[in-house]
Amino acid sequence: MNPEFYEDEVIEGFYVPSMLKKAWGVQLDVLNETDAICRRHNIPYFADWGTLLASIRHNGFIPWDDDLDISMRRADYEKFLKYAEEELPEGFKVMNYKNHPGHHFFVARIVGKPRICFEKEHLERFHGFPYIAGIDLFILDNVCSDRKKEKLKAVKAEYVITVADNIADGRTKGREAEEQLRQCEAYTGARIDRRLSGESLRVRMYELAEGIFASVPDEESDALVQMMPFGMYGNDLYVPKEFYRNTVRLPYMDRTMQVPLCYDAVMRRKFGFYMRIVKKWSGHDYPFFYGQHKDLLKALDFEYPAYKARKEDITENRFRKSGIKQAVKDYVQKFRQHAAQMKSNDAGTAANLQNDAVSLGTAIESVYGEGHECVLHLEKLCELFYRAYEGEDNGQEIKECISDFEKSAEERIMPGRNIVFMPFAPKHWKYMEGLYRQYAPDDEWSVHVVPIPYYYKAYDGSLSEEVFDPGAYPQDIPVRDYRTFDLECMHPEKLVIQNPFDEWNTVMSVPSELYSGKIREHTDELIYIPFFLTDDFTPASEREYTNMDSYVCMPGVLNADRVILPSETLVQTYIAKITEFTGTAEDEEVERLLRSRIEARPDLMPQSDEKEVSAGSDKKTVVFVSTISSLAENGPRAIKKINDAFTVFEKNSEKVKVIWVSFGIKEYDEMIGKDTVDGFQKARERFEALQLGEYIEDPGKAEQEELAGKCSAYYGEPSALALRFSYRGRPVMILNPETC
Repeated sequence: MNPEFYEDEVIEGFYVPSMLKKAWGVQLDVLNETDAICRRHNIPYFADWGTLLASIRHNGFIPWDDDLDISMRRADYEKFLKYAEEELPEGFKVMNYKNHPGHHFFVARIVGKPRICFEKEHLERFHGFPYIAGIDLFILDNVCSDRKKEKLKAVKAEYVITVADNIADGRTKGREAEEQLRQCEAYTGARIDRRLSGESLRVRMYELAEGIFASVPDEESDALVQMMPFGMYGNDLYVPKEFYRNTVRLPYMDRTMQVPLCYDAVMRRKFGFYMRIVKKWSGHDYPFFYGQHKDLLKALDFEYPAYKARKEDITENRFRKSGIKQAVKDYVQKFRQHAAQMKSNDAGTAANLQNDAVSLGTAIESVYGEGHECVLHLEKLCELFYRAYEGEDNGQEIKECISDFEKSAEERIMPGRNIVFMPFAPKHWKYMEGLYRQYAPDDEWSVHVVPIPYYYKAYDGSLSEEVFDPGAYPQDIPVRDYRTFDLECMHPEKLVIQNPFDEWNTVMSVPSELYSGKIREHTDELIYIPFFLTDDFTPASEREYTNMDSYVCMPGVLNADRVILPSETLVQTYIAKITEFTGTAEDEEVERLLRSRIEARPDLMPQSDEKEVSAGSDKKTVVFVSTISSLAENGPRAIKKINDAFTVFEKNSEKVKVIWVSFGIKEYDEMIGKDTVDGFQKARERFEALQLGEYIEDPGKAEQEELAGKCSAYYGEPSALALRFSYRGRPVMILNPETC
């Protein structure tokens, strides 16, 4: 992955921290190795659960998800285990209840390393991510066509698992345990060694339970199920085997993901209407590595480096250095005092005064540029000081020159107010631009845009070469070079930043001399505007609120005199998070100060310039989507649905233009049968004959963005393109395949 991939980013209104991006990167690395083994040995696997949803709806990780799920049929899983043991890279492991103590789950995990690891080679390979990460591998077992037999099978397996846990954990002992073991032997037809105890007994009995569940031969099965918990305890999440009869690949991040041929049918069976966005998630703590991090902190004998803040960081008065205006006042006073005392041939005083004048002139030019009127007076003053040293009686002329300089400074320097903007990447400038446009036309303010670089971090904290592209800012924005810009000397009234991290981001850093704790001394007011825009949320939104640790509990926010946010809702949420972070949740003084510093200014936030574009005259453009999944599931009925839609479009052809988009049909048409392929081809011919619009196959991400930006509405099968329409507020109508 490009280093930019690992930067913090807002995706679909959700903030994704760099540490989670690193976890994604590790998971993709593990998937690459898994996929390579499966390809070599013709072992089918399928994206499952959140990852299948991500593949269909997002074409990549769901922003608020933190894991990666695949599944295999039981026989394929056993085959994979044999090859994985030999072919996975060193350090990788397939963890399951048989080989990893404490892994009491009927799901395997393929990981890059089964322990937290800070070794150099590991961190270099896995993007500086030390925690256990990989992919969850679910096993699919045959469901008996005779559902009564299936239920009985499940009851027996449940019983064996319950007995195993109760005896292994010491809840069942003695005669009762013996009676239960005999019942398990009757259910499984296998002898249970009485010398086994604890974890050894649990593992053996889990094997027997799996044996019961995996006992249905293919010819007696019509569906597949994940044993725990969806095939047991009264659950019956059975998915027809025909939906898994083949695999196709959907775009996923910068690669593709293998999914069941009838992926839409599988998802409907598991999630119902899965195109609805639901950010609440269940299954494990979020993010998954937080628990590992807490365990690590308990084990360390030193304090783990982390940014910390106290109440005093909010309440104490903040030290400010003086700038050019105060320097002018100080130097004028010094010039007058020493010039009055200077005598002929006083080389020391003359030289000092000349040096002071040069220093002040250099400072003025560093702030206001060369050729400033005040500098011309200082140059003349230098000459007069020299002539006085040479013996010339020019005391009155020196006084007049000092007065001329002071008058010029009163007119040209003292009244002016400066605001400096310091964006750290051109792609983030738009979040500052609203405030810039407010001040730029105001004659009372001198506005300075000083882009700063940033650096990518290696696993050990060492920095890369600077990432800096000042030429990428809008052409109408005059930018200044941060290397020659003297912020300390200028001491602007306002300084606007957008990077909150200072040194505490795991992926990148701005120059240390520009950390917020340092530069706030050189301005009267440090203003922070986030470099991103999220959806509104409250502390009740657990995942969004947790991720605030990565961008709110940071020095740029705590050091700022003013924080500008897009909504009052987020203002309240920021205050809640900051007071939680600083241990001041019930402190009225802190809350009052934060409310005075954090404000909602939606008018300054970037506005979308995307507008609905008509196809010409009064026509609206509708995107109509067909997928390989629908054709594979419904065959001729899906073709009829397509033709029925064309009939409607034909009746409204004066009002509507159609862009018919297909996904996967060209590449995988051999999987859907000749009759369906022929029917689809005839539908294409009819579409062209009716001149309803344009046909597009498998558009990429950029083309999908363009379609969502210019078209009026979406109609058809579920796809990531539908989500792009939804986020733009365009109407989205999903076909109901059940009515085919």
